[in-house]
Amino acid sequence: MKTTAVLAGSILVAAAAYTGAAWYVGAEAEHTIRAAVERANQRIVKTIGPEVGSVGATISIDEYRRGVFSSEARYTFVLQDGGERTEVSLHDHMQHGPFPFGLLSQGVLAPQLAWSRSQLVDTESVKRWFDAARGSMPLEAETRIGFGGKGMTEWRFAPLQWVGDGEQFAFSGGQVRVDFSNDFRDSDAKGRFEAITLGEGDAETVTLKNVDIQSNTRTAADDSVKVDSGLTIAALVADTGVSEPLVLEGVSVSLQSTQKEALLDAVLRYDVKRLRVGEADLGSITMGGEVERFNFEAFSNLITEYDAIAAEHGAQEGEDFDLTPADETRLLARVVPILASSPEFALQPVSWRNEEGETSLSLSLALQPIPEGDTRAQEEALADSLREVRLEIALSRPMLLQAISRAAGGGEEGQEFAMFAALILDSYIAQLEEQGLVRVEDERSVMSVLYQNGEVNLNGQTMPVDEFLYLVSAFSL
Repeated sequence: MKTTAVLAGSILVAAAAYTGAAWYVGAEAEHTIRAAVERANQRIVKTIGPEVGSVGATISIDEYRRGVFSSEARYTFVLQDGGERTEVSLHDHMQHGPFPFGLLSQGVLAPQLAWSRSQLVDTESVKRWFDAARGSMPLEAETRIGFGGKGMTEWRFAPLQWVGDGEQFAFSGGQVRVDFSNDFRDSDAKGRFEAITLGEGDAETVTLKNVDIQSNTRTAADDSVKVDSGLTIAALVADTGVSEPLVLEGVSVSLQSTQKEALLDAVLRYDVKRLRVGEADLGSITMGGEVERFNFEAFSNLITEYDAIAAEHGAQEGEDFDLTPADETRLLARVVPILASSPEFALQPVSWRNEEGETSLSLSLALQPIPEGDTRAQEEALADSLREVRLEIALSRPMLLQAISRAAGGGEEGQEFAMFAALILDSYIAQLEEQGLVRVEDERSVMSVLYQNGEVNLNGQTMPVDEFLYLVSAFSL
């Protein structure tokens, strides 16, 4: 009897201790979640600016009811794009740690702050998702919040399909997993879905096949954020239902960016391993762009100021209006901090390749600061804010003619098109060469332009800006 009493007492003590631990861990989980939401909103502001015109995004906790062993919450993501507002809400049922029963039932014995399952809430913004899911839950998520600032979440998207009102949409469903670390400031994300099709009418469609995404985010001790993201698509098929479909095979997109305070460095690149129309192989394509020391916050302030001026003039979105001298002064004051960091922009590389050669283009711009305070000095300096411009164009004649021949169907008909195109191309190149705008090297037409220190170097020849503009205008005429 005494042993039974001791055992019962021990169980009561253990139950009380676990109840207290669950209550404490639940409080810590709520604190962690609220801090994570606040940090996410701060990161959104850093990414798109506090107010980029009428565009904005926020995450909010609309409701949080904490119990001893579990909690109920509702989160809402709001995207504002002009007059269009989209709200996506999730209902979350959370079990508190240190040993959530739902995880124990799955054989997961590691202690956790919380474990939750979330479901999309049927609101007006996502009503079509529910209709297209045909009885399934369009979006579900499972999340683990661990100790030490670690955790993971896995999002599962149900297959969707709808046809109507002159449009069609089909989605295979898929999933995305994100692992968090470093007090939830770092993340590693991976996701995949097999197919998505968007269309207008009965025949015009764009289909993406076998899509994989990945993204890694790292936050340094100085709060700078580095993001390395990638997207690969096995094939993108655009079909008008009239001509042969346009197919892009082996599409990859990569973005590397580092943001420290208001300044952004970023490199974006697109690669297409094979571009074809029907069975005609038109080669591979690469496009890219770079920015350095770009003050995105100052840029968003410029857009906000312009929108405010437009509203004062009663101009609707996209409507032109005349700026007053006072308006120009207000905008100039917003341009000054953008140029203060001496930003640089580049469009490179841009290239189109096939078996016969490569045609490429690169363009870079470097800007310099203008003085603060003195409006007249700013206006005079604005014209000289362009410090350097580099333009390189290399056009391969055999490469272009082969692409034209294949696009025209190949065979004799393709050759005829290529011969006609060659006559036109050779005529233009001859005129450009006569004006000194290009030089021809082994069936490649090359143009190199460098603007620096108020002068232009064109294909190795230095000249004043006026003379260069005269050559360009003479060819245009």
